[in-house]
Amino acid sequence: MANVLEMMMVEAIHSLRSAGLSCREIARRLGIHRETVSRHLRLVRDPISKPASAPTGNRRQKAAKADVDTTA
Repeated sequence: MANVLEMMMVEAIHSLRSAGLSCREIARRLGIHRETVSRHLRLVRDPISKPASAPTGNRRQKAAKADVDTTA
């Protein structure tokens, strides 16, 4: 039953936010921390974080190329 309560809490957060309440006021009304409210709202806005991109090339090669370009 904990998941049902959690889902109800998340829905309440979004419902109160759409009604124009601030994160602080939502936290007061629901009896939870304001950072928890912010986190749940942020998760909906940015549901999946982007994976880190792989580095391209070698730093030494880039540095050597930069040296060649400046001496030419």
